[in-house]
Amino acid sequence: MLKQVEHGELSATSFMDQIADMSRTLVKEHTTPEERFADLFPSSRGTAHEAVGVCPRCGAPVYEGKKGFFCDNRECSFALWKDNRFFSSKKKSITKSVAAALLKEGRISMSGLYSEKTGKTYDAEVILDDTGGKYVNFKLEFPVKKGRRK
Repeated sequence: MLKQVEHGELSATSFMDQIADMSRTLVKEHTTPEERFADLFPSSRGTAHEAVGVCPRCGAPVYEGKKGFFCDNRECSFALWKDNRFFSSKKKSITKSVAAALLKEGRISMSGLYSEKTGKTYDAEVILDDTGGKYVNFKLEFPVKKGRRK
């Protein structure tokens, strides 16, 4: 309904009248607001946006937003930020395909990662190292070169 107001399809007064009616009904009926709110504020994601993957923390869908990829579960704080410091220091970014691979496999093979120490590029596996904290961490795993043993 807010989108309708935004696009001029519904007046702000009509919207506020419906909010007031809903509030009166909720108080009168003592029902939980979830069902009523779902009618007035349907999910903006719905089927219009396809999930990028599944949250490794809670199993809810992960959707792409303007600044990153976020868990649909509001209680879960999982997010893959597009301007992530780990990736930007390697002159890379988290794209939709990178996020999808990290969510599905927990890792992605990347080439041309930049080394701040040497100024050169290298290839490595970027591994999602999520410990459930405020920020998601990543670590690198290097392929074993032919002819060398670990």
